Amino acid sequence: MRCKPKEIAPNVIVPGDPMRARLIATEWLSNAKLIMVQREFHTYTGKYKNIPVSVISTGIGCPSAAMVMQDLGKLGCDNVIRVGTAGSCDSNVKPGDNVIGTGAIRDEGLTSKFLPLSYPSMADIGVINALLESSKKQSVKIHTGLVHTSDAFNSPALAQDIELAKISGVKAFEMEASTVMLLAALYNIKAGCIFSIDGYVKNISKGNVKPNSKACERGVESAIKSALDAIVILNRG
Repeated sequence: MRCKPKEIAPNVIVPGDPMRARLIATEWLSNAKLIMVQREFHTYTGKYKNIPVSVISTGIGCPSAAMVMQDLGKLGCDNVIRVGTAGSCDSNVKPGDNVIGTGAIRDEGLTSKFLPLSYPSMADIGVINALLESSKKQSVKIHTGLVHTSDAFNSPALAQDIELAKISGVKAFEMEASTVMLLAALYNIKAGCIFSIDGYVKNISKGNVKPNSKACERGVESAIKSALDAIVILNRG
């Protein structure tokens, strides 16, 4: 990311989409400054309710997310919350709903380079509780549970993955959470994740989804607000 320690706040929101990073910085942070643009990594720093917060886009997938987390580990970050969109694999988890991830299935190739698959990728309990508290203020439906981190939404194994997810309590599929949370643990960072559901994963893989619907827009706004308010809770004295 090519950022200096003083340019990054102790609290960081990590969306995947650079445009979402800009949205968070410009719409929710005060005195937000663009720190760096390097490929998919767009970095902003400002304040939310007088708490220093940085927003850094990770791009798509675990390799680029790992680059961000490694840099944050070296920069001494305290709290990281991934905010993103995900595909539901549960008919009770509908587009526009939010999912707070308690842990992630490591169905990707990146994290095994750091730790064996027997090591779980789990959200920090303090971050989970902060997200649960902050999300109570939102009007969308909130779910908690595991998410499935995958390198591909459209693969021959998808149908089997969905069936396994249904019987094991997985709420959604996405592409970065396992790396964010596992590397956070390695660097002694408290991390968690919250997602807005933008469709059902079996439809997303076929391109049959309308992520810009009003429900999904409300879901994204709710997830962002919950993440930022969770940062405030984590910084309460």
